[in-house]
Amino acid sequence: METGIVLTGGGARAAYQVGVLRAISDMYPDWEAPFRVIVGTSAGAINAVALASGAPIFRHNVSHLEGLWSEITVDRIYKSQTLDIFRNMTGVARRLFAGQGEGAPVALLNNSPLRRMLEQEVDFDAIASAIEEERLLAVGVNACGYSTGQNLCFFQGHEDLQSWTMGQRAGTRTRLELSHILASAAIPTVFPPVQINREYFGDGVTRQMAHISPALRLGAERVLVIGVSANSMCPTERPGQPGSPTFAQVIAQVFNGMFLDTLDYDIDRLRLINQLLELIPAEKQAQAGLDLRPVNLLEISPSHQINDIAAKYMDGMPLVLRNLVGATDRHHGTAASLASYLLFDPRFCQELIRLGYEDAQAHARQIERFFHERPAAAD
Repeated sequence: METGIVLTGGGARAAYQVGVLRAISDMYPDWEAPFRVIVGTSAGAINAVALASGAPIFRHNVSHLEGLWSEITVDRIYKSQTLDIFRNMTGVARRLFAGQGEGAPVALLNNSPLRRMLEQEVDFDAIASAIEEERLLAVGVNACGYSTGQNLCFFQGHEDLQSWTMGQRAGTRTRLELSHILASAAIPTVFPPVQINREYFGDGVTRQMAHISPALRLGAERVLVIGVSANSMCPTERPGQPGSPTFAQVIAQVFNGMFLDTLDYDIDRLRLINQLLELIPAEKQAQAGLDLRPVNLLEISPSHQINDIAAKYMDGMPLVLRNLVGATDRHHGTAASLASYLLFDPRFCQELIRLGYEDAQAHARQIERFFHERPAAAD
């Protein structure tokens, strides 16, 4: 039974995924490649490719990722000097008022430091070697085409795997490169889109409604999903005296809708399909021509609100961005929600890693069943 992992997007929130992976590597220190199908989106794509391009021993790759996230700073992801941020912002304003014209894509932040960091940290040749040695079946990275609106999974994998197209969702075989990772992690309006062939691409969550589907199409039969939202664990609290929403509040909800809510919907839908398949006899499915099978799904998501953790470390963001997200307005708790996507601060990321580790430990029995469950015997 092929095992896959889906690493979702969420900017700096993706540090949580490293904690979960660390706990699994401690549970099974001798494993080489527990996940033969790896799919990532946005910052999750960075983690996915780092896992796929590392050493043959899983725990060594996780240790490398942990070291990277534990020491990360904003200036390794984007230019954080006030002058740099203002230069980008004024560039956006000029394009808005003067028309698009020609030239390089503009965004609020310059993420050229991220490019340099990935050039140093990711060995793309190692991905090809892992596939040739059959330690990996496939690695996929999701991005959104800004011309077509199509959500595209760029994948590198076994020669038997085929490209696919289903409406606005597609998968295309390629040799993964730095441009695919940067495109997948290009948060809309925050980081610039990346040209790949004839189209500019941005963050893979932008129009992604089926997060788990690419992993299944690439051969996974059971899937671990590591989310970055506590929606399912922490109830929503309504304000006692709501006021008019700020610009930052509105953008925060747009980001949450893209990065968090669609994954929750996809997981709920897959679980419902699994329940329905259990009620339909195999012969009835065959008569109806249903080519469906239950998917062993394990989801691990934060047990505490990441917003509350981010609120403690917002001094780690550049002052201009703190003002932009509304960090100085104590009446709006959503400032921390928006800040959490850009809060590449070692204190914040280390606490997320600890939370991920503790949450995975709390799921130890489910993790053991997930890895050791055998496929149901065919009738």
